[in-house]
Amino acid sequence: MNLAITGASGHIGGMVARHLSARGLPLILPLRTPAKAPDLPACEARLFAYGDFELARQALSGVDVLFMVSAAESPTREQEHLTLVRAAAAAGVQHLVYLSFAGASASSTFTLARTHAATEAAIQQTAMRYTFLRDNFYSEMMATIANADGIIAGPADDGRVACVSQQDVAQAAANILAAIASGDDRHHNRSYTLTGSEALTFADIAAVLSKITGKPHRYHNQTLREAYASRERDYPETPAWQIEAWVSTYTAIAGGELATVSDDLPQLLGRAPRRFAEVVRDIYAA
Repeated sequence: MNLAITGASGHIGGMVARHLSARGLPLILPLRTPAKAPDLPACEARLFAYGDFELARQALSGVDVLFMVSAAESPTREQEHLTLVRAAAAAGVQHLVYLSFAGASASSTFTLARTHAATEAAIQQTAMRYTFLRDNFYSEMMATIANADGIIAGPADDGRVACVSQQDVAQAAANILAAIASGDDRHHNRSYTLTGSEALTFADIAAVLSKITGKPHRYHNQTLREAYASRERDYPETPAWQIEAWVSTYTAIAGGELATVSDDLPQLLGRAPRRFAEVVRDIYAA
């Protein structure tokens, strides 16, 4: 069974590729720049682009199982995803494992989650089997979200986020892909919500960062108006859709949309997920 991984030159895709390669599985790595493919045994890099139907179809020729990591954030991301889904189906892909987002729906407060919902819907309209990995915000992002003064500023109120380690997400994805490759059908047409084992407020996150880094951190709960104004001031060249995505990270948390702790990840890993403090220690010990 032939496996392919998009985004193998990036963080999650690269970790998944290394996990599977360590298990002796050959891989096809579709990449915009094949020269950036990780140097792994029995891996074939192929030229590929999310938004180019014919190029994607050719890159996925002979692929049975595809792990799809999202395209780069952009105004055309949703269309690029839908093009790749069509190309995968046309190429004869049998099973698509898609890295989605927790609670993805057309009405999600976090604007980028809506693209994930549209992508999931498109996949379900094909004849391909699917597995959706709906991960929460990453702990690594939360560990570095404060500004240079140690302030985390955003309109999240006292909302909680069950953030998850990228390492755990990659390990879970690799476990699922390896199981599918071995003929295990328990992940067919399943959706999993991947979270950490705790739901934290931004005050909690600031406290962990203060304790581990030794530098004072604090959370400043902005109004919506303050949130937009500060980001437009600090990032004047940033387009409006990106500013909205940044602010909606906090408003989605304020609305309770990212607070649920799921037991899916420990079942997929066979162990407890990494706690936020563990991730912070790893980052700041480096």
